[in-house]
Amino acid sequence: MKKVSVIVPVFNTEKYLRRCLDSLVNQTLKDIEIIVVNDCSTDNSRKILDYYEEKYKSILKVFHNESNRGIGYSRNLGMEKAEGEYLCFLDSDDWVKLDMYEKMYKKAKLESLDLVICNYDKKKMDNDGNFSKIENDYVIPEYSVTCLKSTPELLLTVNMGPTNKLYKKTLLKNIRFPIDLKYEDMIVIVKSLANSKRIGFVKESLVYYLVHSKSETTVMDKRVFDIFKITDLALEFLKKQKYYSKISEYVEAFVIRNIFRYTLQQKNQKSRALRRQFIDDAFNYLDNNFPNWRNNKIWKKRNAFKRLIESNKTLTKIYCDLL
Repeated sequence: MKKVSVIVPVFNTEKYLRRCLDSLVNQTLKDIEIIVVNDCSTDNSRKILDYYEEKYKSILKVFHNESNRGIGYSRNLGMEKAEGEYLCFLDSDDWVKLDMYEKMYKKAKLESLDLVICNYDKKKMDNDGNFSKIENDYVIPEYSVTCLKSTPELLLTVNMGPTNKLYKKTLLKNIRFPIDLKYEDMIVIVKSLANSKRIGFVKESLVYYLVHSKSETTVMDKRVFDIFKITDLALEFLKKQKYYSKISEYVEAFVIRNIFRYTLQQKNQKSRALRRQFIDDAFNYLDNNFPNWRNNKIWKKRNAFKRLIESNKTLTKIYCDLL
């Protein structure tokens, strides 16, 4: 059995793919496998993959989808093919430090962890190929070994992306990415946090996350409404936990924060009608699920000015219309 399986979905990322794969095939942890799923790329990604598969055949396997199925399907296929004791995910436009998986694996084994979480750096690339660092949305604290029941603030301090995490394979046995919804990462992270008995942290930033000019924070379309369906899945799962009453206020704050993240991002929504419909639906969602959400003690610790805009539907619409 391999120590770690790294799952990499690929779709038309020829510009970044070599850097991603080089960071994986040169890992200091040698007992590793790299599973790449090509989702019918139409650029030169397949040629690049053919080269790496031939050169690194002992550690790298490439699978090709018969039709374009999306990142969730590709990750799920990678999970089915993976043989490692631990699994991790990396997007094909991102890359990692060469000792990432050695550090994460050693941490997992030393402390018998189900889930290991590290920090990450966000990078932006200019037209000349130079990188600059962008302020992170999250700087994850280095908690002692814990779990969601003991530390419910994990819902607010841990990012909902999969790539800065190492998962024990058995933890993901019954967890899969939705294949027909945007923001599919969130439900996988929520389930992983909730199901882990032992979660550990590496303070160091080990992943480089590339922010594109056309990312989900700068381009909006009707798929943004999927956030309500994904949040429904997360809420349904969390409410089934025996310890839900102990974490319910944090769950509420988690939902408030995530919903408002997308209301304010409607400033990037080209369609005024969609923008305003989403904002209306967002407030209705909170009112229906958490009638007293405005009194949530955790959310009320947020900056007063930001909270004023977020909590007022009219001000949110004005903010998004003007920017």
